[in-house]
Amino acid sequence: MEKNILIDISNGSLLYQIFYLLAFLTVYLILIYEGYKRKFPILVWVLLLASIRLAEIIGTKIFSYSGEEWQFMLQNHVFLPNPEKTMYGCALLGVAAYLLVRYVLNFRYPALDTVALAFPAAVSVQTIGCFFYGCCFGTVSSLPWAVKYPVMSLAHYHQSEAGLLTRDELWSLPVHPVQLYELLGGILVILLVIRLRRYWKANGSLLLSSLVFYSLMRFALEFFRDPFTNKSGGEMLWMLKQVQWEYLTFAALMALLLFWREKTFKHKPAVRDHKMPGLQTQAAYMLTLALIVLLLRNWFTFPEIIALNIALLPAVLLVGFKVYKAFATLRFKWVYVCSVIVPLILMSQTIPQVQPDSASTKKYITYRTIGGGFAMGSYSDARYVNAGSGCQDLNGYTYYSQKYTAGGGGYSITKLTSDRQRTLTYGGNGYFGKYSQTREYDSLKIEKTLFGLNPFIKYDTRWVGIGGGLHLGSLAFTTGDSEKELSTIPEKNYFETPVFPQFYLRLGPSDIVFAELHIADQFPVSVPGLAFTAGIGGSPFPNKDYKFRIGTTFLDQGPYFVSAYLPVRDRFVIEPLFLWTGKGWSTMSPADLPEIQFSLGISYRFDHKY
Repeated sequence: MEKNILIDISNGSLLYQIFYLLAFLTVYLILIYEGYKRKFPILVWVLLLASIRLAEIIGTKIFSYSGEEWQFMLQNHVFLPNPEKTMYGCALLGVAAYLLVRYVLNFRYPALDTVALAFPAAVSVQTIGCFFYGCCFGTVSSLPWAVKYPVMSLAHYHQSEAGLLTRDELWSLPVHPVQLYELLGGILVILLVIRLRRYWKANGSLLLSSLVFYSLMRFALEFFRDPFTNKSGGEMLWMLKQVQWEYLTFAALMALLLFWREKTFKHKPAVRDHKMPGLQTQAAYMLTLALIVLLLRNWFTFPEIIALNIALLPAVLLVGFKVYKAFATLRFKWVYVCSVIVPLILMSQTIPQVQPDSASTKKYITYRTIGGGFAMGSYSDARYVNAGSGCQDLNGYTYYSQKYTAGGGGYSITKLTSDRQRTLTYGGNGYFGKYSQTREYDSLKIEKTLFGLNPFIKYDTRWVGIGGGLHLGSLAFTTGDSEKELSTIPEKNYFETPVFPQFYLRLGPSDIVFAELHIADQFPVSVPGLAFTAGIGGSPFPNKDYKFRIGTTFLDQGPYFVSAYLPVRDRFVIEPLFLWTGKGWSTMSPADLPEIQFSLGISYRFDHKY
């Protein structure tokens, strides 16, 4: 009868991923609770946590490569897949990200101690996954609770390579369940931190004590861990492993720092109502995190992608809610809901297919586009005003003539399947221009400089297309002709905002006929008068990407536009748009106000072949 426990690793990979995500959720929930309890600004705190998580995952990976692997990656400009993880890299980049993002987001609250319990809790949960996966196994043991791993496990493989097993043996020699030792050690660290927390006065001391206890626990566990499982530091140096000397040194340094901080501690008043960065800064930072995750998605493992998306999702929802609440007028509130779609699409694109294509491996065609252009317009808007009384009575329309010239450029990356049925495009645009508005009845003139940055992403299939982005900068958008009665004459008939969402929706076969809605989605410039358009389009040439469109701007009365997407010799693309306004409503104006807008974009597609 078998005296030792036999471990089935047939579902080890799945269990490892499950406990990896459970470990992340454990630490994330603890940190969210700690931030709430300490009254941190929740949005900045969530962004900080997402940044640290991204840095930690990168740190666990880059510090586990060997010198030869780094040499290969630098020579070939690629990242090798790497399921191995190192705790030092996690801690190093996590701390670096904390210090950097603290500065960037102007977060001045003492937050180090929030990790004191979260860190050992996460390690404790993760080690259960390691146990069922068979990594980080222990040295050979004759203890009754020792475990055996089957053929194809790391323990069986390394013992076979070392000549400890014959070819006929289906199970490894019994080994210490060192992963479960680490689980118990993590629980012990948590209990010690809770028991001793009342003795520490300085901010950060709780975390330092947790690191000391954890390092000493890992130092002791290394006596029972097989050196083969140490990615680095498993070599013997005198009577101890190299990694044990590292743990001892680290514990000693943290202990010295702990006692020094306690000895020199002076009470300082708590931070109150510290000025946080503007909402546009927070929105841009959140979008940057989503873009980084998207760009590195092929390097991350599936559970890492899920963990990163979970960390980003609260930030996306909070930013979307705050943008909606802070900048939306009653007339445009439905538009601001779309501001959440961009990072959500970015995040969805990071999720790999769990099941491979059984028929064939999908191949993607990738090309890059760089382009620029200009836009200009001279048009008018009207507002109905009922103000004053007697001789001063003003009852009727007030007209505003508006002019602008602007130029911009952009860069994008496009990925499409070999059958060209699905297309993903993401990139960014920048633009600059001048804008003026003149109130007709008294010639009051307002001038404004326009500039903006516009990260975006679009996903198209043959029947449906959807996309979005954000405009960040000094922006102005046309309010349009309003029938709403006003009691005072407004100085301007446009609205200003530092943040504005971009949205795109297409329904119908892209190569035949389709309907489209565009909100701030005109290349190269969509401010101030080309932000709200809807229309229909089609392609007269099958199997070609020529497209023509007609439509209207739905804020004004009587405007029409025609536009086109015209590839030239596969590489160049010309995108003209001409918009004019019918005279039906404007005959009420005492002046013959011009009603024309024009836009032209020219792009070059690198490596594009149809």
